Amino acid sequence: MLTLHPITGGIRDGRHQQYPTPNIPARLVASQMEAEESAVRLFRAYGAISYLRLTDSAGVEVREYRRGDFFQSTSPLRDVHHRVVDQDLADRVTEK
Repeated sequence: MLTLHPITGGIRDGRHQQYPTPNIPARLVASQMEAEESAVRLFRAYGAISYLRLTDSAGVEVREYRRGDFFQSTSPLRDVHHRVVDQDLADRVTEK
């Protein structure tokens, strides 16, 4: 099992720090593909998240997702972003 940890960067105690995003718990995911889709959804929903750290069951960092990773034209994660947005739009149309 993998875990996505939302991390926020900002000034705390007078210096710049990175810390777990308050009030947004870590998310368990089954695979890296599910982690990528969850990352897109989390970035879209919460502006406070600076980046997401993906760790394995031993707590070792597997990958880090930055907000810009999903928007760069050369990034393979851009396809993930488009797929998630397309699915969300399709779900909204069927709800009406």
